[in-house]
Amino acid sequence: MGAGGANIDGIPELKERLPSVGPPGFGSTDNLFSFHNNVEEQFLAQPVQFEHIVPNFISKHVRNWCDRRAKSQSSLDGPNGAMGTFQNPECVPSAEEGFAAVVMADVSGYSGLTSTLAERGPIGAEILGRTMKGYLDKIIQTILLHGGDIVKFAGDAVIFYWKVDPSSGALNDDILKGELVLKASYCCMDLLNNLGTYAIDIPDCATNMLRIHLGIGAGTIYDVHVGGNERWEHFIAGDAVNQLSHVLDLAKAGQLAMSHQALRAISSIVDVDSLIIGDYDKRCIILAGLEHARRKVPPPTPPENDELQLWDIVPPAVNVELYRWFINESALFKLQADINQSRLFRMESGLNELLSLYELRQVTTVFIRIGSLRRWETPAMLAEAQEAMRTVQEAIAKYEGSLRQFHVDEKGAVILCFFGLPPLAHENDASFGIKAALDVLGNFEGLFDDFSIGITTGVVSIGGVGNGIRTEYAVMGDSINMAARLMCHHEAKQSLLCDERSFNLCEQEFLFERLGETKVKGKAKPIAIFRPKAARPDAAQKTRTSSTLKPAMKGHLIGRVQEKAAIKQALQSHSRDEDASLLILEADGGQGLSTLVDYVQVEAAKEGCCVW
Repeated sequence: MGAGGANIDGIPELKERLPSVGPPGFGSTDNLFSFHNNVEEQFLAQPVQFEHIVPNFISKHVRNWCDRRAKSQSSLDGPNGAMGTFQNPECVPSAEEGFAAVVMADVSGYSGLTSTLAERGPIGAEILGRTMKGYLDKIIQTILLHGGDIVKFAGDAVIFYWKVDPSSGALNDDILKGELVLKASYCCMDLLNNLGTYAIDIPDCATNMLRIHLGIGAGTIYDVHVGGNERWEHFIAGDAVNQLSHVLDLAKAGQLAMSHQALRAISSIVDVDSLIIGDYDKRCIILAGLEHARRKVPPPTPPENDELQLWDIVPPAVNVELYRWFINESALFKLQADINQSRLFRMESGLNELLSLYELRQVTTVFIRIGSLRRWETPAMLAEAQEAMRTVQEAIAKYEGSLRQFHVDEKGAVILCFFGLPPLAHENDASFGIKAALDVLGNFEGLFDDFSIGITTGVVSIGGVGNGIRTEYAVMGDSINMAARLMCHHEAKQSLLCDERSFNLCEQEFLFERLGETKVKGKAKPIAIFRPKAARPDAAQKTRTSSTLKPAMKGHLIGRVQEKAAIKQALQSHSRDEDASLLILEADGGQGLSTLVDYVQVEAAKEGCCVW
């Protein structure tokens, strides 16, 4: 049984029909897409089982890492020597050194599209999720068909790599390193040629296309594993990842930038003069084509049955339990809920249908950045990463949030958390998010000299992306982008910032410092920002219901000049006209709608209008 429920034994003459993955001479991409789609048509529409889909949510590296530990700590007391009794393995933080060609693919136009659709309210979040799913599905498919291992889905970006197996003894094999960079280059050119421009058609939306730009780095990496209490994270760091922070910024939409370290590696097997280079400077090159690439050495012979690596065998159940440690709880909950729902309502329950089930949630996003973990040069930084992970995990457990991911990019180590994702959703998730962030802030002050935290609240779309081999539940929405923007704002250094919606939801519980308005990427107008300072001493006695407000304070509204003027004008017009009129107040949750209603009631009474 293959991952996602694909039964390899059920495909006649699989070996004869499966094309090889790789550069020209190993099979065409068109054939690969055709074969992959054929497999999905035959098998992905079949009812799925929870334990068969779980492996799709993690990288090949994590599966191998878990399998080794499960095997080493399982007794072979099953029939015919099969794995029997399973004991929880002794997982410890680790940083495994190796060589890899690392790629980041970033979608251009995503921020603008997200901001535009945010103006449509909750439905905009769903449109965003469905639009991005179509694009990301094709990007993921191309990466997998070229043998890449997807490490992280970071918003509108995908991080993936090809690495030398540390146990192979080939870490000093320059030819092998060059082959990995060449594989990565062919994959990137395939992405640009077929998906460099992706047309979208959203009514009344100025954005009509998305584009990607890519960066390749090559060199030392560390496969890092941090966590505890049955929740772990895997990310990659090191010189190859550091290179991406420079080269990706230099690649315009529709371009591929390659670091000089990657160029040196590929020069071991390809004549550099035969590459089509669009631009060149001291930081990187822009690789424009490989059509005329001349090899210095013969291409490697694919290992026997190498094609079958696309279709991983479903592992024993004991391994699946260990895989769950690397998947956020909300994704596991949604997967099981979607499977149950599809059976309850007799829906088609194939994987493709399950990934198309979207839901909207108001959540509080907490983005945490640790700048001192930006450049990994030795495994010694593992202790700092583990301490950061432990600190965040404690705060999340205390206030029932969800740890989404831990990864390293040009900003440093970035930890993404959500409050309000099922099954841990509460009425006051914004409050819980701020409390958790204040706890993290207090602990980080004695640990790191460069960190920042951004907090926002808004409606997000939760839905699946990917296919029968690699899957993820993507959480998308404008508020997530804004949390990242606030995290990077200079006012957030060694501190935390939140948006206006979080402030409106929590102003009765916390003391805030008002920092005015600021311009952020993706927004045409400045946004208001606030700094949560501490919980109010009397917060336990306060609620957000208007019945508890003092009579003198009811209807007291700060700001909202345009809204107050419009309301007064409407009430005055109504008081002069005997005809009935209707005033509609509409806003997303957390925008102060209850306070605005109180204001309308007070002003209506002043005008002699009947209020109930």
